[in-house]
Amino acid sequence: MSVIARRFYRASSARFLWGVCTGWVALSPVWAADPGLSLIAAFDASRLNDPTIQSAGHAYDASQHEEAIGRGGLYPQVSLSSRYGYGGRTDGGTDSSYVNSNDYQSNNVTLAAQQPLYDKGRWAAYQEGKARGQLGVQQFDVAGQSLYDRVAKAYFEVARAENEIKLITQQKAAISGLVTQSKKLYESGQGAITDIDEAQARFDLVQAQEAEARARRVAALRALAGRTRVAVDDIQPMGETLAAQSPLPPERDLPFWTAIARDASPELAARLAAVKVAEAQVDSQRAGHYPTLSLTTQMTRRETRQYQELDPRQDSYYVGVQLDIPLYRGGAVRASVEKARAQLAGAQSDYDVQRQQLSEDIETDYLGVVAGFTKSKAMQRAVESNQRALTSTEKGFQGGVRSTVDILDAQQRVFQARRDLLNTKLDMLQSYVSLHTHTGQMNRAVLEQVQSLF
Repeated sequence: MSVIARRFYRASSARFLWGVCTGWVALSPVWAADPGLSLIAAFDASRLNDPTIQSAGHAYDASQHEEAIGRGGLYPQVSLSSRYGYGGRTDGGTDSSYVNSNDYQSNNVTLAAQQPLYDKGRWAAYQEGKARGQLGVQQFDVAGQSLYDRVAKAYFEVARAENEIKLITQQKAAISGLVTQSKKLYESGQGAITDIDEAQARFDLVQAQEAEARARRVAALRALAGRTRVAVDDIQPMGETLAAQSPLPPERDLPFWTAIARDASPELAARLAAVKVAEAQVDSQRAGHYPTLSLTTQMTRRETRQYQELDPRQDSYYVGVQLDIPLYRGGAVRASVEKARAQLAGAQSDYDVQRQQLSEDIETDYLGVVAGFTKSKAMQRAVESNQRALTSTEKGFQGGVRSTVDILDAQQRVFQARRDLLNTKLDMLQSYVSLHTHTGQMNRAVLEQVQSLF
């Protein structure tokens, strides 16, 4: 092919590519799609249907009876017992036989009541019940806060897959037009077979990437549907625009969030509640060394009915105090105390671990938002610069100094930059949700803000 023919080929094909690529570029900022499931709707459905939050709710309901159980040991213990039956005496005979004599019927009813006056074990059990009730409250708060984070992760995974599918669809349209045009030029004797091969190879690669992205989308939709327990076919499309300012104002710096976490973090509060439970268990086991004193009352009615005799009835009562002093129980009390102390030390260590982990998580989340916003702005500029580079490549192709491969590479860079922008934005939003979750500040208003930024 002569130089003049090659320039004519590139000029004619460039006009076609210009129309295809500019159409692709003009379509790229906005995706036409039907409104799907919103992040708010996904959370509302998960709050009602998520198995994890339902399990946490049942555990919370159970924990709220712990204090009443412990308090019951401090109140009077009243019991009613009765016995009804027959009795008598058996006299043996000389011929190895026996006869029954003096048969009688004996019935008695006893009403007993006991009020603890001094019992460290019962008091420790009451304190442990209160601590367990508070632990249940804190664990339910942890589950409620983590629900926001889990729903956001599941929702954003669907968004990642859908973003890539939509970008790949646009890229396929541009490459498909390039393949068609290259074939026409080659059939007319103006193109090269290498142009067709390069465009077709890129098209096949993009098709493979699309199949992979669609598989990820199906898996992500299934995971999101598992959270919400509703059928999810699509979610709302994500925008490529960014807010003018970072979601975190400058005054809400890292020390600000760290200070809030010390007072409001549900995870830290749950660990502290577990320490309180362990302390109460130590007191409960240590109470085995102490005496107990209680007020005891008892009323008994006994009736004995004998053959051919009157039915005598006897009523008796007793009021007094009962003192129990433990002397020796084979070392079980001492061993139980040591075990409880070891568990307390473990709970305190878990609290320290959680506090350190919380500090690291907050710093990671905070930097994820701040650096993520900065990176998103940079990626937005990268999209614009790669878009200009694509335009320059197309103009160079018109002038005969660029090839089809150059256009394909420029298109790929635009696609990659736009995908990185969207993924960076999702990472920033996920860090924003996690930051509020770890500090106990996540609520519906914050989730609505995330939805507006999405």
